[in-house]
Amino acid sequence: MTEPSKRERVRVRWWHIVLLIAAAVTCLLLARWQWHRYQSGSGTFQNLGYALQWPCFAAFFVYAYRAGLRMENEKIDAENAGLTMDDLYEADLAKYGKPKEHTEIDADFLPSRPEMGVDEFNELVAPRRNTNTEGTER
Repeated sequence: MTEPSKRERVRVRWWHIVLLIAAAVTCLLLARWQWHRYQSGSGTFQNLGYALQWPCFAAFFVYAYRAGLRMENEKIDAENAGLTMDDLYEADLAKYGKPKEHTEIDADFLPSRPEMGVDEFNELVAPRRNTNTEGTER
């Protein structure tokens, strides 16, 4: 009996790096643009916020790429070791703990919706249907 073929780990490719650099540079250029907008006569604190926010987006692109690559390789390694997705779930439970129980929202939390028939609804909206946008009768 032949052994099932094993998947190869995902490696960093040159085009991954090119796209990652393009995304990060774009974010940094947007941050620079917002900084110059902030320093102009019409700049606001919103521009300053964006100027500080864009570098965070650039850092997040790098973080997300690395985390995604790590998670995909962990999955491939587990599949190559003969583990199932249930085994991976159990390993995550052991590593991170059991998720918290969801609590239900009380039925009285939100106001109840009024129940009305079609005829009653039509009576409510009938006065509005006979007026144009200026509020005068047609």
